Amino acid sequence: MKDVNFDDLDVGFDAPAVPGMDEADIQTPCLILDLDALERNIKKMGDYAKAHGMRHRAHGKMHKSVDVLKLQMELGGAVGVCCQKVSEAEVFAREGIKEILVSNQVRDPAKIDRLAQLPKLSGGEVIVCVDDIDNVADLSEAAQKHGTDLGVFVEIDCGAGRCGVTTTDAVVEIAKAVRDADNLTFRGIQAYQGAMQH
Repeated sequence: MKDVNFDDLDVGFDAPAVPGMDEADIQTPCLILDLDALERNIKKMGDYAKAHGMRHRAHGKMHKSVDVLKLQMELGGAVGVCCQKVSEAEVFAREGIKEILVSNQVRDPAKIDRLAQLPKLSGGEVIVCVDDIDNVADLSEAAQKHGTDLGVFVEIDCGAGRCGVTTTDAVVEIAKAVRDADNLTFRGIQAYQGAMQH
């Protein structure tokens, strides 16, 4: 086993886990993978998506790893990443990931401002979910301020009651507001019912 001297690490950097290290010595959080299983699963997902004519974004919420995402893109054909939070999206944007979906609503003014800067950082498309018409103006204002464009999905509540609009009229109203807003592009709808997928 390779010894790790934690005193030699710079502050703010992750303490590495190395093969053979005693489980009690592993500093958390730590992502530990079976690389063969990971690669097999990535390829299986990619093959399924390709066989069904789907473009898929890998979800970065679980692994939070640029290296794993790059494997998902290289081996599995993922076109980009899906994140839950702006801070997660920033990590992937810094590493040049070109297609980023924040599959959540962003309402905090500071986070909206950070979100609107991501297209410049990544050099690609950033999409965010909206379920409130007031959020459209905030996103448009921030995108104009930074000279960027954001894609927008209108989120639909499909029974979970967590987020999303509940009527067709609300979907149409928000979609039209996005269409008419500067620096925003309506990219479609999103619905997520986790209980049906697990």
